[in-house]
Amino acid sequence: MSSDWVETTLGDICRRQGGSIQTGPFGSQLHTSDYTDKGIPVVMPTNIREGRISQEDIARVGIKDVERLSQHRLRTDDIVFSRRGDVTKNALIGMDEDGWLCGTGCLKVRLGQEQIANPRFISYMLCSPESKDWLIRHAVGATMPNLNTGILAAVPVTLPPLSIQKAIAGTIGALDDRITLMRETNKTLESIAQAIFKSWFVDFDPVRAKMEGRQPEGMDEDTAALFPDSFEESELGLIPRGGPLGDYPTCLSFTREA
Repeated sequence: MSSDWVETTLGDICRRQGGSIQTGPFGSQLHTSDYTDKGIPVVMPTNIREGRISQEDIARVGIKDVERLSQHRLRTDDIVFSRRGDVTKNALIGMDEDGWLCGTGCLKVRLGQEQIANPRFISYMLCSPESKDWLIRHAVGATMPNLNTGILAAVPVTLPPLSIQKAIAGTIGALDDRITLMRETNKTLESIAQAIFKSWFVDFDPVRAKMEGRQPEGMDEDTAALFPDSFEESELGLIPRGGPLGDYPTCLSFTREA
């Protein structure tokens, strides 16, 4: 290791940069009855997924509750941790989440002014196998692991020079963004495939189109020729008449019933 790499702790970084490590609001401060359909999102442990914040089923509160709990508001480059359960879960807050609320069951790490540590680098470092193993070993609680501010403050951190941190974070970030884009593309392709399957083999749209003398949408002539141009009665109801695809009525009808 280079001589200009420094062994320190997360708490010492926060202290030197004017940051803080803070527990989210307790249940007595934020009740289930405070949640609304619209308002400011509240980040809970369930919303921390793969180093990012998921908005799926995210809780929200009104502006009055946000103002009342203003000390728990999140800022860009904060790192939010799950306080119990899977204590290795953490995510870096981006500009889209700026102003959201750190929820019950979470811890907020604010690194302060970037002098010796880059937030994105620290976030990736805290997701490393070594850091996760350390958190698991030092979490408290016999039945459910728990973190507190003291444990987080003691997390060991190896800091290279700031310029190297930024270079590492930039490289990993580019790969991370690419992976996210590919996952979103896969979801889109999967949705398209499911829609086509339903159209062809559940609703039998190509068969209906040929019955009406229309060219089935979204397919060439060779593919359209595989579909019959009428239905026939069966024990399972109407199914495509016998043909290249009509030879499998039980399978298609079972899919349709499902």
